[in-house]
Amino acid sequence: MKAQGVLMSVSSSRRSAFTLIELLVVIAIIAILIALLLPAVQRVREAANRATCANNLKQIGLACLNYEAERSTLPTSRDVAVPYPGEITELKTPNTVEPDNDEGASANGVDTTFSEILPFLEQQVLYNGFDQSSPYTGQSLDIIQTSAPVYFCPTRRTMGNSTPAITGTSVTDPVTGKSGRGALGDYASSIGTTGDDYYNQTGVPPNGAIQLGENGKGIRLKTITDGTSNTLLIGEKHVALSQFGRASQDCSIYDSGYYNCYCRGAGLTYPLVQNINDTKAQVFGSWHPGVVQFVFCDGSVHSLGIDLDPQTLEYLANISDGNSVPPYE
Repeated sequence: MKAQGVLMSVSSSRRSAFTLIELLVVIAIIAILIALLLPAVQRVREAANRATCANNLKQIGLACLNYEAERSTLPTSRDVAVPYPGEITELKTPNTVEPDNDEGASANGVDTTFSEILPFLEQQVLYNGFDQSSPYTGQSLDIIQTSAPVYFCPTRRTMGNSTPAITGTSVTDPVTGKSGRGALGDYASSIGTTGDDYYNQTGVPPNGAIQLGENGKGIRLKTITDGTSNTLLIGEKHVALSQFGRASQDCSIYDSGYYNCYCRGAGLTYPLVQNINDTKAQVFGSWHPGVVQFVFCDGSVHSLGIDLDPQTLEYLANISDGNSVPPYE
């Protein structure tokens, strides 16, 4: 009886073990389940990132509208630099060359949209650090290298991996003497269909919601005769994958010396980018599959398909072309 009990114990032990084939089958099943679940997890993560990005744009749009409510104008694309008072008249006059020939210098402003609206994004302390008597190149490195979390799309990057631009305008800190470049950002102001925030050399006036200004004064909402619900305000700016951290596509969001840093055009000449590897500059684009997100001048956020007709995009970018806008969502 004792021997029989031992045999039964050994037999039971052998039956409870896995064979190699059974183990391989289990591993294969687990691998299949992971393969099935991974895309779903990625879709859920992207949906969350897209919602966060849309919320960022909502906050930026409301900041612009609160700016307008307090100061009676929208923020500027960039503020004309000191010491060039009065240049706004020349920069918005259809001349190919300014009478005093200082257009390039005067266009290197103090602020961009994204530094001007900081107080309306609960970033008053950061805003106070900007020297309003000095152009971007005279600012403190500590200030220009500090960004707001709301300026980053989580699908593309976060503040944690948004290192200062490798190239672009270098700033020499007036106190420490150290040199460096400013904080990045994933959004850009809509300056219209011409690609310029002032009169370009073709004599076409600026026609976007965000334009060059002086003393923080952009355009008034009443100037948007096509309706605020039909006009782009801020959108996701395209930066080619190969250009991350490199000017002029990806430079400091506060750098008023490079228009590619803070603004984008939209329309027939500047269609939405369909590929993150596209090296086209001065256009809107996104890492969200199939769409580019914008906040409009009424504060509403919209996802525009990357295959949107460029003509429709042009109607949305121009504040007063008088054209009815076809369905775009």
